[in-house]
Amino acid sequence: MKKITAIFILLYVVSFTAYSKTWIIASSSLEVKFNDQTNMLTVTDKRIQKAWQQTIAGEIFTVKNTSQRGNTLQVDFTGKNTFTAIFTLTSLSALEISLSADTKMPMNELSFPAAFKTPDKDHYLLYTDGGGFLLPADDTDYPLGNGRTFFCGGGTSMAWMGMTDTQFESGYMAILETPFDAALRTKRENGLVTFSPVWLSSKDQFAYDRKVTYHFFDKGGYVAQCKKYRDHIWKKNNVITLKQNEQKTPAIAKMIGGVHIYVWDNAREASFAAELKQSGIDKALILWNPNHTPYPKMGYDTQLKELGYATGTYELFTDLKLRDTVFRETDEKGPLRFALTSYPGKFNELAIRNKDGKTVSNQFGHTSNPIAIRPEMVKRIERELKEFKHESYFLDVYQANGLFEDYSTKNPLTRQQFAEEVIKNHKLLADKYGQFMGGEWGADYLGSGAVYNHGMMTLQRTWFGSDIQKKGTIYYYGDWKNNSRPTQMLGTRVAPDKYLRYSINEYTRVPLYDLVYHDAVVSSWRWEDGNHHNPEIWWKKDLFNILYGNAPLWSIDRNVWDAYKNTFIESYKNICPWLQKIGYDEMVSHRFVTADHKVQETVFSSGKKAVVNFGDTVYTFQGKPIKPKGFLLL
Repeated sequence: MKKITAIFILLYVVSFTAYSKTWIIASSSLEVKFNDQTNMLTVTDKRIQKAWQQTIAGEIFTVKNTSQRGNTLQVDFTGKNTFTAIFTLTSLSALEISLSADTKMPMNELSFPAAFKTPDKDHYLLYTDGGGFLLPADDTDYPLGNGRTFFCGGGTSMAWMGMTDTQFESGYMAILETPFDAALRTKRENGLVTFSPVWLSSKDQFAYDRKVTYHFFDKGGYVAQCKKYRDHIWKKNNVITLKQNEQKTPAIAKMIGGVHIYVWDNAREASFAAELKQSGIDKALILWNPNHTPYPKMGYDTQLKELGYATGTYELFTDLKLRDTVFRETDEKGPLRFALTSYPGKFNELAIRNKDGKTVSNQFGHTSNPIAIRPEMVKRIERELKEFKHESYFLDVYQANGLFEDYSTKNPLTRQQFAEEVIKNHKLLADKYGQFMGGEWGADYLGSGAVYNHGMMTLQRTWFGSDIQKKGTIYYYGDWKNNSRPTQMLGTRVAPDKYLRYSINEYTRVPLYDLVYHDAVVSSWRWEDGNHHNPEIWWKKDLFNILYGNAPLWSIDRNVWDAYKNTFIESYKNICPWLQKIGYDEMVSHRFVTADHKVQETVFSSGKKAVVNFGDTVYTFQGKPIKPKGFLLL
């Protein structure tokens, strides 16, 4: 009898495995259904009875086998790519989806799982482009990107993306647990924006297991999603706070609560810094770019330090020029003795190579290998620090331009290895030379290896490729023809419509990045998109700095300072004393106080609050009036 019963159970399991169409895993919060005929998931949030259903996959897969053990489903797929997907509903109601396959399986990219349908237009995509914003589900104009992680040209600054309703309660998010060869690709499906993970090959192969984790929310909106990502990424990347970083590098204290200033031409003088100090600009990080003359005089950094300012310089180790395929003499004592893209005769030794042997290039040059360039970094840094006693290096490009594979035989790299070597380069400058580090944009694979970034407040997709590049218009952002006084840094222009609609629009901007990193990294605008570059919206950029608790940025010479001196001083006094109070705090929350989003509030871990009024009329908050284009600090 026992033998017959065992055979019956075995036959039942085999039958169930072979013919079932819908598989269910569930917790107290979620019910996850997988249809092995359509290959589609439906996730129902039982707390609010809201269902998230997948769209039809772009790639065609066939289910070969499905099995279940507890709250784990294993599904074997065949098609263009053959792989196994494991769906696990954890005790915390997170849906983990892991993909495994033959590590040597040839592939270009694998799109799985498919996107979830956006229920209706009353939803926002939480777009992690730079500092982040809300993209209305029915938007038709924003240029959707390739979604590559850590790439400012259409990708994500952080390894997650989400969806929330317009009441900022229910939603879901996807966190890429294996982010280096991955993308979160956005698309418009039936007129509504959505997104899905895409797995890129590693050196043309599947290479290793991939994983994405979905979290579903019945309340909390974008703030809850940011905090979920914070819990994940701080542990994964060993992120530390600004206070902890300051214990290693005390000069960071001089940056916290200060304005970030790039100085040009006649502003590269200690007398100009003294004038700033006398004008009430008490705290600042002052940087200059050695690709442009004139250089400051010997002792410049020492004099800035005596005034209490943090000192730094712009650096660039990623770009190579074809002129350096041959050796040429350079003047290491001349006016451009620390020129940034000069490696005579070493081009072929330093350049990354594609599989076809060609270099990786863009309009700025050819990309270097972060291992190969390291000895050149050391040479230039050590020469420079003998003359200029910097406290900080801003490394351009590394945190903006994405990750690269190198097929060269001497220093081959996967994308993950590229990221790891970039991290080592930052750590080298920080640990060996006592520098605190900054970077362009702010891709977060670097963790807290850079303590400030320039560009997260500027949405890159509304910047590059926009009207700012149209010469002869009021929007044109200038050029670099004048080495000492580039108009791109020192000119002013009118903000184009796309920039106003997305990058500086209080209705849809939200501090996704600062809700994750405010107490670890100081964020700001791009250096050619500082607070003052569009004078007509200077006030609005200042309000965003107050609200988000991040740094204002100026690119100035004496002429620009003289032209707008009173406004610079007013801007500083409005923003920076506040930043000095909350600069080390976690941003706990952000909310829209009014339905039109004109009045907004942020709360910080010290209990301090900022309330700003982007509107044209007085608003009374808790009995206190806030004037138009004004703010209240509590």
